[in-house]
Amino acid sequence: MITTATIIFAVSSLVFLALTLLVHKERRRGRRFFAVKFRNWLDDRVSSGGRLLINGWEHFNKYIVQLNWYYSIHSVLKTILKTLVTFYTYFENIFENNRKRTKQLRSEKRYLKESNHLQQMTDHRKETALTASQQKKLKDKKLKG
Repeated sequence: MITTATIIFAVSSLVFLALTLLVHKERRRGRRFFAVKFRNWLDDRVSSGGRLLINGWEHFNKYIVQLNWYYSIHSVLKTILKTLVTFYTYFENIFENNRKRTKQLRSEKRYLKESNHLQQMTDHRKETALTASQQKKLKDKKLKG
């Protein structure tokens, strides 16, 4: 088993080395030595496959990853907005209740102030009221002039 693997590795290394030398010599001369049409056809297929991979990767980055990123940001911002709306509603209700209570207290205060003032006037009138005899004297005095 190990000897088979060693043989395959050795043969693969030799083939790789031979192909590397061949390609190096072809580049120095500027032309291919053998199987020119087949190798050109194979180069076209490999380059079109590479273009497909690059286009697929760009599409994946542009439309899948980028859109997921935008949707994630949108989701976070939406959650923040909902939280702000909840807080705003909560505080708005508190302010509204305070406003109603303030109006109610002012109304009660005004009523008590007015009723208290009227009560004071009535009490003062009773305290300073003239007796029947004093009223008669005052009336006679005013009529005599």
